[in-house]
Amino acid sequence: MTHLVSAMSFDFLNPAMLLGLAGVSLPVLAHLLSKRKYDVVQWGAMQFLELGRNTRRRIRLEEILLMLLRMGLIALLAIALARPWASGGFLSKFAPKQKRDVVLVIDGSYSMGWEGAAETPHAAAIQWAHRFLEELQPGDTVSLLDARDQVRPVIENPVQNMGIVREELNQLPGPSGSSNLAEATAKGVQILNRTTNLIRDVIVLTDGQARGWSADDVNLWARFDDLRSQAAVKPRVWIINVQGENADRTNFSVDRLQLSRELTVANFPIRVKTKVYYSGGNDPASRRVHLEVDGQRLADNSIGIQLQPNGEASVEFEYRFPTEGSHLISVVLENDNLPGDNRADAAVSVTKALPILLVDGDPNLDPTRRETFFAKSALSARENNAPWIDAQVVDWEKFTADDLAGQQAVLLANVPRLNKEQTKGLKEFVVRGGGLWIALGDRIDRDWYNRELYDDGGGLLPVRIESLHNEMQGDSKGARVLDASMELPWISRFQSEHGGGFAEARFSHWWKVRSSSKRSAEEKPDGEKDEPPEEPTTLHSAIAAARLGNNDPLLLTRRYRRGDVALMTSAIDADWSTLPAKPDYVSFMHEVVFRLASGVASRNVEIGVPLVVSVPDNFPFDSYVFLGPDKKEHPAQVGGTETRRLARLDNTLLPGTYALQSKAGRKGPIETEYFVANFDRGESDLTPLSDVDRKLLGENERLGFIENATDMRRKNSVDENPTEFWHLLLLVFLAILVAEVFMTRRLVRGGHTVLDDSQLEPEFESEDHN
Repeated sequence: MTHLVSAMSFDFLNPAMLLGLAGVSLPVLAHLLSKRKYDVVQWGAMQFLELGRNTRRRIRLEEILLMLLRMGLIALLAIALARPWASGGFLSKFAPKQKRDVVLVIDGSYSMGWEGAAETPHAAAIQWAHRFLEELQPGDTVSLLDARDQVRPVIENPVQNMGIVREELNQLPGPSGSSNLAEATAKGVQILNRTTNLIRDVIVLTDGQARGWSADDVNLWARFDDLRSQAAVKPRVWIINVQGENADRTNFSVDRLQLSRELTVANFPIRVKTKVYYSGGNDPASRRVHLEVDGQRLADNSIGIQLQPNGEASVEFEYRFPTEGSHLISVVLENDNLPGDNRADAAVSVTKALPILLVDGDPNLDPTRRETFFAKSALSARENNAPWIDAQVVDWEKFTADDLAGQQAVLLANVPRLNKEQTKGLKEFVVRGGGLWIALGDRIDRDWYNRELYDDGGGLLPVRIESLHNEMQGDSKGARVLDASMELPWISRFQSEHGGGFAEARFSHWWKVRSSSKRSAEEKPDGEKDEPPEEPTTLHSAIAAARLGNNDPLLLTRRYRRGDVALMTSAIDADWSTLPAKPDYVSFMHEVVFRLASGVASRNVEIGVPLVVSVPDNFPFDSYVFLGPDKKEHPAQVGGTETRRLARLDNTLLPGTYALQSKAGRKGPIETEYFVANFDRGESDLTPLSDVDRKLLGENERLGFIENATDMRRKNSVDENPTEFWHLLLLVFLAILVAEVFMTRRLVRGGHTVLDDSQLEPEFESEDHN
């Protein structure tokens, strides 16, 4: 409720207390009840106590005035408890100095780490906040938010102890990742909507960068305006550019890493691809790009690149890990003024031979005619004493859920169908992070696959199987794979420019497929609805990793809970293609298997996604900690089920590298496990807020842009600041209370004993005469 009284805005902080105004009726009720009739008893001296007309009128007026005073006391008390306030006018000259509730928002994005000046904007923001705290008065409160990809409430509940705020300011992690300043500002307003002081300020300390504000998002700021209007007093939002004008915006940055696989074996090549960007400069530039493993720079893995202004360059490295274990691989640029985007990291798990299960859908007494003959030979050849993959074969009718124990991937090779127990076990295997490869053929039961595995888009199968296509008609010799369709990092090596024959293989038969999901992407499979998820449970859409010449998909992949699923629309043996005769067949089989098995050991996640790693049943959780990017230790939490023990960390709001390691001086059952929380690299765009952006953000007095603390003091000292005046109402209340007491005493002591002199005078004269 907002009113205008003589050009002065007026409102209440606790409007619910105005219900107390109903109490003004109590004095009226008491007055009416006192007027009820009593029995009249005549006695001889009554005539001397009867009052005259003038006296009765005076007493009646005094009673009414007393009733009005009491009504006024109740009304003033109710209004004072409602904490009325007004902005402007003369009240601010008489009211005491108002207390403030302040939310400090520190931009924690890596652009705040710019080193082109005497101090970084992040350090300048912290120093600005320290100076600002010195100006606050006793009774003022402060909250502190760290604005990053997700807002980190450092001090969410406002505190009056500035020592706590100073300590938290000094312990803020260094700038990293990006920031959502619009969300952080809204969070600050939410905090102030729950506070009680009249002056409420959100102060955002940032570097003037446009990114993070989403100035052109009309719906976003409409919701913000609605949130801000919910409080009786609208919080003021101030934006302070602690960096000032910065003409030098030259920056080199490296994009996040793309790995050919996250899970590999010793001495098996892994490829790392990324891009290097150049922005803000006017002249061509050259840079050195280095490869690091576990923090050690490799002297023989360094590349020189040439960059044009606002240009980019692709970079690719290949590396073979000599030992098993968890490793950190990084691509690093030479230092510039913005170090936060000069490196990109990824965690890689190196293990011994991967155990996978091949389920043969066309068993035969002749081993060479089995569906899995070529696949088994490619993955685990007999003459190879140290294979990278340990492949075991089982006939589809003999396959049970128990066969999945200890496996990291499963290949269904032309399997006609599965029974309910087999299907349930397979789903649970993928949900826990296992990989599933489905290769079709001439024996599959299409209707069963669509009903049980596709399940209208909610099952394991990425797409719906439609009809069998035969390319061997007329003069056609089969379809080839489209080179341009193999763009994903893990399969791009099979393009024709690399040789190997994969792109030259011809496919004579394949199943046409179609995606027509009607189920929600967030819906869980049957039997999983009541199980608490270990990670976000989104079912991702199918991705075509390779297509044939007529654009029909050949290989599709899909993320299903913690696992990955691949569908090959043709067969993996030699019946439907010439692929097994090509040199690339062995490499192709390994790449797909390693890609699918990575779900079990995924260590590269997005910010906010829990870190999860399998541990032994007797794992000593008290002896292990997660070390975060800020070098702070976090206890390893217990997770998993009775059959699968997990160590996990839910708090991953800071981007960068994490490590699960034993505490100093202790040895445990596992070595150090590395993780990487990836972040949006768009923060490298240092474009400042334009005048148009400022105008959009400042609409309806939504945000205010100020230069320094002096400007803020000037704005806080103007007469338009809101002022509470319940103190003045309490003074008036006390004055009326004194008047009420005086009138009550006057009525009690003399009101009804004052006789009319005109009535008593004749009696006294007669008495004197006698």
